[in-house]
Amino acid sequence: MTDPGYVDAHVHLRDAGGLADAGSAGVVSVRDAGTREGAGLRVSGPDTPTVISAGWALCKRGGYGSLFGVSLDSREQIAEEILKLKQAGAGIIKVIASDMVSLKRPGEVTVGGFDREELRFLVETARKNGLEVMAHANGEAAILNAAEAGVRSVEHGFFMTEKALASLHANGVFWVPTIGALQRAAEQPDVGQEAKQFVERTLDEHLVQVRKAYERGVPLAIGTDAVLPDRRYASYYEAELTYLRRAGIPRDAVLAIACKGGKKLLGVK
Repeated sequence: MTDPGYVDAHVHLRDAGGLADAGSAGVVSVRDAGTREGAGLRVSGPDTPTVISAGWALCKRGGYGSLFGVSLDSREQIAEEILKLKQAGAGIIKVIASDMVSLKRPGEVTVGGFDREELRFLVETARKNGLEVMAHANGEAAILNAAEAGVRSVEHGFFMTEKALASLHANGVFWVPTIGALQRAAEQPDVGQEAKQFVERTLDEHLVQVRKAYERGVPLAIGTDAVLPDRRYASYYEAELTYLRRAGIPRDAVLAIACKGGKKLLGVK
C-alpha cells in the first residue's frame, strides 16, 4: 500500500507490537475496541500510530463479549464501569448491543446484548464523562437500537436493512462494516461447508448494503477487527479496501473513507 494516512477504526490491541504491524501497513491511527486486560490503554509511542482505546468492552451478563470485556447487569454497574474506563484513560466506550453472527446456526445472530433503554443510558452516561460510544451491533433491531440511542458508530452491522441504514443516516451514525472479519472466521478449519456458503452469501449481501450506505451518505470508516500483533495485518487492511471497491465504491472514495472518514470518526488530524 502506497497511500499514507490510513485509519483502522476497529482493532484489538494485545501489546505494542500491534502498533508496529499497523504502522508498517500505512496506518497512522487506530481505534482499539478493547481486550479483557485493557492492553490498548497502555500502548503508545512518539513514532507509532495514534491510539484511541476503549480499554475493554461492556457487555450484558450472560451474552456475548466477555472475552473482550466485563459483564454487567445493572445501571449502577454500567455507570461505575464507564467512570473506571474514563479514569483509566479510555477515549471511547465499546458496548455490545447484540450477540455474534452464528456459524453453527447460519443466518442467526445469537441472543444477547443491551436493549434500547440500556443503550440510551450507556450513551448518556458516557457523554457525561466526555466519551462517545462504539456499538457492536448485528441485525436490524440491534442496529436501530444503537443508532437511536445516539452511538458514534455501529460496528460490523451484518444483516443491515434499508430501515437500519435510514436510521444511521438520520442520526449521523458512522458504520464500520468490518467486512473481512466474517470471511476470516469462515476460513477456520472447524467451520463446515454449509457455514462457508452462508458466509459467502452474507458477504455479498453485506457489500450491497455498504454500497447503499455510500450512496445514501451514511458516514463510513475502515475497520479490520484484527487482533494485533498479527504479521498478516497489512493483507487484512488491503482486503477491506478491496471489498469496498468490489461493492462498487470508486477508488478515490474508498481512499477518502480509509483516510478522511476514519480520522473524522476518531476525531484525529
